[in-house]
Amino acid sequence: MRPEELVALGGLLHDIGKPVQRANLYSGDHSEQGAEFLRELARNTGRGEYELLALFSEFHHRDHMNETEMKRKISGVSPERFGLGEEDVLNALWIVYEADNLSSAEREKGKPERIRPLYSIFSQEKAYQPTPLDFGHRLPIPGSVGNLRPDDYRTLVQSLWRDLTKVELRDDVLLPVLEKHLTFVSSVAAEGNVISLYDHMRMTSAIGLAMLKAGCTAEDVGAGRCRKEEMFLLIEGDFSGIQDFIYGVTGKGTLKYLRARSSYLELIGWDIVLEILGRLGLTRANVIFNAGGHFLILAQNTEEARKELERIRKHAVEWLYREFDGKLYLALEWEAVTGEELGRTDGKNLFAEARKRLKKKLTLRKLRRFEEVNGLFNAPKTGERIDECAVCGKELPENKLEPFRLSDDPSVKACRTCNELAELGQNLPKVRGFVLDRKTHEWEAVTRGPFRYFIPYTRDPIPRGEALLLKNTLDPPESLGETMFIPYLVADYFKPSGENGYAVAEFTELAGSSTGAKRLGVLKGDVDKLGEFFGSLDSPSKLATASRFMDYFFKAYLNELIKGKFGDVVGDVPSLRDWPEKPDIVVIYAGGDDFFIVGAWDQVFELAFRIRESFSAYTGNGLTLSAGLGYFDEKTPIYRMAMVVSERLERAKNEGRNRAFIVERTAPGDFPVAYEWDHYIRLWNSYAPRIYAGNGKLVRNLESKKGLLWRLLEFRELYVKDTTSVKWAYLTAYLLGRHKLSNLFPELVGIDAGAALKGDLQPIYWVDGVLKVVLMAVRG
Repeated sequence: MRPEELVALGGLLHDIGKPVQRANLYSGDHSEQGAEFLRELARNTGRGEYELLALFSEFHHRDHMNETEMKRKISGVSPERFGLGEEDVLNALWIVYEADNLSSAEREKGKPERIRPLYSIFSQEKAYQPTPLDFGHRLPIPGSVGNLRPDDYRTLVQSLWRDLTKVELRDDVLLPVLEKHLTFVSSVAAEGNVISLYDHMRMTSAIGLAMLKAGCTAEDVGAGRCRKEEMFLLIEGDFSGIQDFIYGVTGKGTLKYLRARSSYLELIGWDIVLEILGRLGLTRANVIFNAGGHFLILAQNTEEARKELERIRKHAVEWLYREFDGKLYLALEWEAVTGEELGRTDGKNLFAEARKRLKKKLTLRKLRRFEEVNGLFNAPKTGERIDECAVCGKELPENKLEPFRLSDDPSVKACRTCNELAELGQNLPKVRGFVLDRKTHEWEAVTRGPFRYFIPYTRDPIPRGEALLLKNTLDPPESLGETMFIPYLVADYFKPSGENGYAVAEFTELAGSSTGAKRLGVLKGDVDKLGEFFGSLDSPSKLATASRFMDYFFKAYLNELIKGKFGDVVGDVPSLRDWPEKPDIVVIYAGGDDFFIVGAWDQVFELAFRIRESFSAYTGNGLTLSAGLGYFDEKTPIYRMAMVVSERLERAKNEGRNRAFIVERTAPGDFPVAYEWDHYIRLWNSYAPRIYAGNGKLVRNLESKKGLLWRLLEFRELYVKDTTSVKWAYLTAYLLGRHKLSNLFPELVGIDAGAALKGDLQPIYWVDGVLKVVLMAVRG
């Protein structure tokens, strides 16, 4: 065992005694109980390394750091049998001790109680029960949690024990085991603590390893140099041009191809993250977050590390420029920080201030995009005939283009990357994960990034390689060998095409499954002001927790939500038909804090509300999201659809958070076009039952009077053109009276005097959002 492995593993297991103590399994404080837990694990499994790692539980608090006793205990485990000297272990213990202190700087103050719950990072008045992380059965909703008992932890610790006896003692397989069992366990039992034990332990491991790589010693710890000096780097990467990269394509087989581009972009991100970890000698624990084309890594601040980062940046940016004609760019920057800047001191959020400095560097880097590329403005070589890829538009020598694999027309030529992605798109429904390796493999749909090949894993055995990204599971497979295990959460729900369970339904099939109008629904949404929320967090642990929970929702839980689960959380939302067993939905992208989904328009309409209601509950009403909806002819180019819903989402967010752009509507001046979610639900619950019977039918007394609803929309337009006129009011009264339906919409007959006095909009202004949706549903 190398000292780096010892520090990384010691950091991951140093606080294992907290749930053990809360379960009342042994006697003593959590340090003693954790040590006994690990020693028993060593006896049970025959892995003496656990006996060595028990020292990190026993010695990580100031009142336990007695060097005489530490040396005695170190000698007792005979570290030489693991290839380590006593000084190596002593030095590692002091480093993890200091890393624990730095990682704990974010903790909430207050008198601890032994078994207080973990509170939500999004809503600190609500808490979680200590249960394993499970993506398939329940949505974790924070709420009121009463007094916890030892039995609440005992079952959890027993399941953790079972998994620890099965897996190899490696950081890459320990991480998901700890994530599974300790995500909903509080790192400290203080009032309002939002840091899970998992995140505290992995950040202790990350900080300790970075300290060791920076040359920190036990003597430096004692002198305070490891917290006062700039021994750390915050490394941030942010892709720009993602929207154009994913949606700026044309041609046949667009939907499966879009999904492939989305997956491909995430794989490129992991390729670069793995390159940074590998060259700097770090573990996945050092990745604070990696989601939505954006990552943050904690590393050592050394000259060698900075030079490696410069080399990685130059190679990655040059590769991106060459492959994608400047459409996709990675801004990669780093900022030196002290240990104290990983938390807060004297009420100052030093971590947020350090991230602001880093953000400024990233902004400047983006303004100078592609300056890393040599000969950027050199004229192209002459003599070769240049043609354009029919899919992505990249200009290449004619002999570098080949027939596009998704087209029946041999004259449609595409570049190599587009053809590789076309093949990946066809195979993606069968993919269980990806192996990333520097060597190419004879395998289906192999693509490549700046540093590695991406080999789809579709059937056993698992291809060998540097890293395995396994879809939607935290359970490492057996017989990994030297391959690194990385859980790969992805929202991959799709409606199969016809009887083929591995073919993605295309636009025509999805639109044809709609109720009423045969339109394709497109939904784009994201979380409101998430950047501000992330920027306010005062530690890497909190940032990691928040980002991780966002990814859980928009990847793992979204799949289950589309399948119709979590109905008790969703409640009664606007709906046009019974939710199908196999929804006609395809997720193109979801992760980080945003999503892009297509499908039968009526199901996409309802799904928007299902997502919103679930997300509100999931965050304890602590965060909101906004969305833009569009309903299109199936032949509309995808880039056009993406542009329209992007503009609608932007309009909704500009009008205020927590809104949805439901339908296209006219509005004078600065009148709102989007709806607040709850306002729309109230309108729907008020108007829809009076006119809509469900499943594409109007209520009986309106079946032959569809034109009346269209006339109401015309009267709304009269109001919009002149809000001071009352012509719309008496026309509405006359129309409804003539049809003996005056009681159908009593609020639309006459002027709402209260609204007029307050300068508010008349009720007729809002009715179109419901009427237009219903009229699409009954269009035959």
